[in-house]
Amino acid sequence: MYALNGGAGKRMAGTVVATAIGAALLLPAVPASAAPAAPAASTAPAVAAKGGEYKYHYTYRVIRKTTPAEVSFKKMNKIMNGVFPIKGMPKTVKKNQKICLKMVKDCNPVRVTAVGKTYFTLKSLPGHLEGAGKIITFKLVKKNGYLVLDVSAHGPKAVWQKHPITDKSNRLFARGMWGAYAVNLAKAAEYNLV
Repeated sequence: MYALNGGAGKRMAGTVVATAIGAALLLPAVPASAAPAAPAASTAPAVAAKGGEYKYHYTYRVIRKTTPAEVSFKKMNKIMNGVFPIKGMPKTVKKNQKICLKMVKDCNPVRVTAVGKTYFTLKSLPGHLEGAGKIITFKLVKKNGYLVLDVSAHGPKAVWQKHPITDKSNRLFARGMWGAYAVNLAKAAEYNLV
């Protein structure tokens, strides 16, 4: 699996990358005077920062595949809990489903707002670590004979995401996490499960 944007030709190590990025970059060492106070687990949910929008777009080459993206997506949506890199994802995603993703805190609630022939979209709900209102779409596409995972996200920035260090760290973590998703898809594709 290769990242197509910003890292062409570099192998992603999947979950190891996400874990390493999370451990090493999520909270980098900075002088105490420069860093905002870290949000405590018991604080109120993240609040959208005025005028700021959080957004990113990553693509990952998964595997060379002749199967149409629609067929791969249909197969993937039967084993979603086995390939999605965050615990709590059900076996199959369906529109309007509320899902409790388990990472960092006990529950990061999201709702499935759309499921198409090659994609699904999640929206973060109140109580999510990144705050409510974030939209993320995961799409499988065929590009130059490869199955590609296309991930795009946008929504209001949480107050903690306004600081350049935490914003960049969060983006690196997301890139690694969705890279792990692509690695999981590639492994499943080896067994014709995707």
